[in-house]
Amino acid sequence: MLLLTLILIFSSLLGACGGTGTTAKKADALWVGEVGDEYINNFNPYGAASGGPPSDMIYESLLFTNLANGTMNPWLATKYQFSDNNKQLVFTLHDNVKWNDGKPFTAQDVKFTFDSMQKYPGMDVSAIWKYLSSVEATNDQTVTLKFKSAYTPMLWYLGRLQILPAHIWSTVGDPTKYVDKNPVGTGPFKLKTFTPQLVKLAKNSSYWQAGKPAFGEIDYPIYKSNDTLVLQLISNKLDTAQVFVPNLERNYVQKDKENHHFWLAPNATLMFYPNNAKKPFNQVAVRQAISQALDRSKMSQIAENGYMQVAHPTALILPAAKDFLDPNYANLTFKSDAQQAKHTLEGAGYTLGKDGVYVGKDGTRLAFKIDVPNSYSDEILLCQVASQNLKAAGIDASVNTLSYTDWYNNKQNGQYDITIDSDGGGLTPFYYYNRTLNSQRSAPLGKSAQSNFTRWEDPHTDSLLNQYAATSDSAIQKQTMQGIEKIFVEQAPTIPLLDAPVWFEYNSSRFTGWPSKENPYVTAASPLQIILNVKPR
Repeated sequence: MLLLTLILIFSSLLGACGGTGTTAKKADALWVGEVGDEYINNFNPYGAASGGPPSDMIYESLLFTNLANGTMNPWLATKYQFSDNNKQLVFTLHDNVKWNDGKPFTAQDVKFTFDSMQKYPGMDVSAIWKYLSSVEATNDQTVTLKFKSAYTPMLWYLGRLQILPAHIWSTVGDPTKYVDKNPVGTGPFKLKTFTPQLVKLAKNSSYWQAGKPAFGEIDYPIYKSNDTLVLQLISNKLDTAQVFVPNLERNYVQKDKENHHFWLAPNATLMFYPNNAKKPFNQVAVRQAISQALDRSKMSQIAENGYMQVAHPTALILPAAKDFLDPNYANLTFKSDAQQAKHTLEGAGYTLGKDGVYVGKDGTRLAFKIDVPNSYSDEILLCQVASQNLKAAGIDASVNTLSYTDWYNNKQNGQYDITIDSDGGGLTPFYYYNRTLNSQRSAPLGKSAQSNFTRWEDPHTDSLLNQYAATSDSAIQKQTMQGIEKIFVEQAPTIPLLDAPVWFEYNSSRFTGWPSKENPYVTAASPLQIILNVKPR
C-alpha cells in the first residue's frame, strides 16, 4: 500500500542527525523524519504544494479529536454548544492564547479562517459552506456559526480545521496559493531553520499551555528510503517511528526487550467493495456468500504478518467505537464457512455447474474480478487468499492487478466487479457509514462518485443517516448507528476484511509518557498530543 511514513525521532541536544544520541545529558531535541526526496519550504496547511513537516506543530485547531476513545476535546476552544434546534453552534475560546509573533489570538482569526473558505472554495476541503450560512465573532472569545439546516456532524470537520492569523493571511490573496515560509501559529513550536534535507523547529516559549513542551527543539531530517529508516530504528538511533516493520517482535522488540515497544491501534477498515449497481452484486445472497467464504484470519497472517485484526461484521472500528456497538452484536464474529456460502447461493437459486462454479437462473457463471493496485503487495496476497477461499465455495474470482491510476479511476466510476479499499473512519461510525453508504455520495455507473464507490442506494439507510445528522442527542445518534449496523450484518453493502492499525514503535530509554495499549490516551494519529505529553528521563 502506498505509504507516506512519518518518523518521530528523539535524540539528545548534542546528538547530530543520524547520530547515536549516547550523550548522558538530558534529551532536549526531538527528531521527526519522513521518507522522500526533499522538503518543500511551505508550511501552508491549505496549500496544494505544501511539503514541509506536519503543520499541526505550528497551526492548531479549535478542538482535538481523540480517536482512541471517539471524543472531541477542547483545544483553542474551551467549549462548544449547539442551540436547541441544532442550527447554531457557539465556540468559546481561550483568552490567553497568542500567535508566536506576540499578537493576540481572537475570534476574528477564527471568523477570518472560515470566511476565507467561502471566498476561496479550493480552501474548503471539508465543504463547510455547504452547511454554513454565516460566521460571526460575537466578541473576542466567542464565535457563532449558523447553519442552513441542522447538521451536527459538521462539528468534527469544523473542530479539526487549522486556524490562521488574520493579521498576516488577510494580505496574501488566495490562501491556497500562498507559500508560507515563515509560519506564525499558536502551536508549541515555531520555525528555526529550513533546508530541503533538515527542518528545525524551536520551542515556542510563550505557548499557552504552561510547562509544555518538555523539551526545546524538534528536528525533521528526511530519509531517502524506508529501509534506511527501519535500520536506524532497529539500531537504537531513533526513539520512535510510525513505520511498517516485518515481524516486529523479532526485528524490533527482541533487540531490546526493556526499551523497544509497539502499539498497533486499529484506525481504518480494509474492505471489499462489491459493485452494488451491477449483477450479480445487487443480490444480497451473493454478497453474503462471498463474505461467508472468506478466511480473514488467513488473510491477516499471510498478507499482513498478523498485525491487522479481523474486522467486525458491523464495520465498527473497535474498541474505539465500542459505545456504539449494538449489544446483540457484541459477540458476533466472522467465520469462514465454504459450505454455508454454498447453501446461501443454492437458497437463492444458484446451481453448481460441471466445472465446480455456480450458475445463476439466467445461466451466467458466478465469475468476477477483484481489482487491486499492482503496487500494493500485501493486498495482492490478501486477494489471492480470497480467490482461493471463493473457489472452494464455487465462485470463480480472479485477482486483477492494475496501475494505481487505473484502479482509482475504476473505483471512482464504478467500472469494476469488486475492488479493495480502506476507510479511515472518523469521530463516530457515522462518518464512515455516511461516506460509504449515503446515496447522495453515489453516482451512476460511468460517473465519478464522491465517496459511495459501492453505489449503495437505500432509502432506509439514508433516513438513518439523516436522523443522526439532525440531532445532538447522543442516545438518538447511537440508535441510528445501530440501525445501520443491522444493515451491515444482514445485507453486506460492503464486505469488511481487516482493521488496519496506526503503526507506532517507541523506545522508552530516553523519554517517558508514550501512549500504549495499557495507556491509550491518544493513538499515534495524534502526534501533537504525544509531543506535549512525553518527557525526557
